[in-house]
Amino acid sequence: MCMDYPSSQLKASPCLENLPVDILIQIYKHLDGRDIITLRKSCRKLHTVTQQRTVWSNAVRRMCRRHGVFTPSFPLENMSTTELEHASLCPSRLSSLIHNEIPLQSFVTRILEPRTPSIVTNFEGKLICTDAFLIPGGRFLVVNSTHHGIYLWDLGIHGGKAPRFRPVGVIPEVGRSLLCGPTQDGLGIILISCPTSTSDGTLCAYEIYPCMDYASVGLRHALYGNLLVFQLNSPDYIVAWNIRLDTAIAWRYDHQGWYDLHNMIIYEGSVVVIEDKQLSVWDIPPLQPLLQGICEVVDQTPQYAIINSFPEEEGFVGSSILGPWFSNIDPPISIGILGYSDETEKCVMLCYTIRSINPSGDPILPTLFPIKMGMVPNLPIDDQADGPDMVDFSGPLQYCDDELCYISSSHRGMVISLIAPPISLNGPSSSKTTTLFSRWRKFCSWSFCAASGRLVIVDDDGIIRIMDFLVPPPS
Repeated sequence: MCMDYPSSQLKASPCLENLPVDILIQIYKHLDGRDIITLRKSCRKLHTVTQQRTVWSNAVRRMCRRHGVFTPSFPLENMSTTELEHASLCPSRLSSLIHNEIPLQSFVTRILEPRTPSIVTNFEGKLICTDAFLIPGGRFLVVNSTHHGIYLWDLGIHGGKAPRFRPVGVIPEVGRSLLCGPTQDGLGIILISCPTSTSDGTLCAYEIYPCMDYASVGLRHALYGNLLVFQLNSPDYIVAWNIRLDTAIAWRYDHQGWYDLHNMIIYEGSVVVIEDKQLSVWDIPPLQPLLQGICEVVDQTPQYAIINSFPEEEGFVGSSILGPWFSNIDPPISIGILGYSDETEKCVMLCYTIRSINPSGDPILPTLFPIKMGMVPNLPIDDQADGPDMVDFSGPLQYCDDELCYISSSHRGMVISLIAPPISLNGPSSSKTTTLFSRWRKFCSWSFCAASGRLVIVDDDGIIRIMDFLVPPPS
């Protein structure tokens, strides 16, 4: 039997174009910048919606969450719609350059020349930087110097913005190494200065809120509930310290291998220790009040250990982990262990994720387990670097779009690799690699942010170079 339908019913089929603008904005909130660009090209109405500032503000927030970016790096209220769009698309643009085999070139290279007074008596020389760290997002740079203290600089949100001549914050300490992390509210930066000599055992924690009208720098006993876990040598200890409560605990450990432990990562009240032969998982014992700055030492053994699957001890060449900036998300890969396998002389990365396996809280069972997700083959290594000891594998893991971003450096320069996270133990995984920077002279420190495409290099003379690989938006 033939049935006739009114033409008005035929036109009522579901379509994005027919949805109200406020509904479309809610849909866009769950899309990445590149997906928004794709929808923009589909029809006039969707193109018009993507011109709204709210769409790109939401896209920047989403990019920050996915890439572990320090959110105050982008002052959303003060950015133009074009700048918001540029910021949300930076990881996609970097990924596109690498996958399309377009050589990476610095669009602009600037030299940071701080004009700051020395804090060391009878020293009037220029600032000589020994270490630099880009806060994820690329806007803020932490600089450690020999005679001028520790500085936080505002480099601008992209290469088209000139850095400020005056630092955002100053910490009057010299001869210290640094650890960085976010405050619990995500709006501030915690800097922990650590001694570089055994004669000084004092650790100091500072909080900086760089986007306040008057950026405050203060010595704080606060990590807002987050733990600092670190290693002490001679003898070997692992120390857990809650700086807010001024409580701590330490325990002895015998590292398995020729070298000291390489990395540690905290997860739900436990710590995963990465060594050259194994991963070990330790419970963090109850923290005790510090008595005149001295913490209690206890004896304990790890819950369990996982032996690295490299054929020999020399096969291990390094490890890399996601930093504390990713603590609010649950990434598919948290740990990468690099080494040589039996089958090939190429460097490979063993990828691990961490999962809680004891929801019932049974004290007999371990609370978490590092799960091997697979192996990424054929990572680049400098064959002329006189062995893996001449290659720096200490760069942190990052994310660039949906891929892991990893950088290795040698005396010839830096190489950037985008790695598809393996999703099964024996499943396929691949990496795309290109040269990030060819070394023309020695450098003592470097830091790269994949979310902004910005590289900072400190050469042996202490000169700070800021290199932006993505063209900034039109002003």
